Amino acid sequence: MSRQRLRDERGMTTIQVAILFPVVLLWLMLIVQYGLWWHAKQVANAAAAEAVAAAQVPTGSAASGDAAAHRYVDQAGNLTNITITVDRQPDVVVVEVKGNAPRLVPGFDWSVTARSYATVERYIPEPER
Repeated sequence: MSRQRLRDERGMTTIQVAILFPVVLLWLMLIVQYGLWWHAKQVANAAAAEAVAAAQVPTGSAASGDAAAHRYVDQAGNLTNITITVDRQPDVVVVEVKGNAPRLVPGFDWSVTARSYATVERYIPEPER
């Protein structure tokens, strides 16, 4: 009986590996994909902060904020289909950076959005303070 049982279970390890290996590989790819997405999110946050810093100074403009964000994203990389919106109003600067993280695992949308805002700096002479 035990000899018959051993003969029937031959090749079972190969079948188990064939079933489990794709699952383990997908799991590892998802871990790496999360790391790529997280890095892209950090790049978008930093680009938005750079744009706000450039646009909020008294001599700043929406164009200078946009240029600062593009410079940062070009140096950092890891974002595609980038859309940068800089809205500089008299009192506040609002920047939104959108893009896509590199896609390792197909079938999912790995987009990121970062938004940053700050008040516009202005010089007030000492007698008027």
